[in-house]
Order: sequence, then C-alpha cells, then structure tokens
Amino acid sequence: MHDTGSRPKIVATADGRGVVGHAGARLLADMADATGLTASFSEALASLRQRRAGHDPGRVAVDVAVMLA
Repeated sequence: MHDTGSRPKIVATADGRGVVGHAGARLLADMADATGLTASFSEALASLRQRRAGHDPGRVAVDVAVMLA
C-alpha cells in the first residue's frame, strides 16, 4: 500500500506550549499502527480502493475511529 502521508508529530515544551488535547488521539492512532489494526483494516477494505493514488481505506477507518473516540 502507498502511504498518503504521516500524522503530525507532537512536540511539547517545558513552558506548556504545544500541549494540546489531540495528543491522546495521536497515541490511539499510533497504537492502532503498532498492533497491526491499520494494516488489517487496509487488507479487509482493499476492494473499496478504486485507484492506487487514493486514500488508504484502512488508514481512513482508523482515523475515523480515533476521531469518534
């Protein structure tokens, strides 16, 4: 599968700048990647992908699940 992009890095500083509520969402998405959930979704949903240049349906499914969480 072609990776269409990466999630932005989370950077926190000692003064508290950059600490935001979406840090937990990033951790959930990283956990899905590390456990193979994203790859499994990609395999299961591969038939939905109409062209190679489109978004990976597995990645989209994980991002939607993280958004809802």
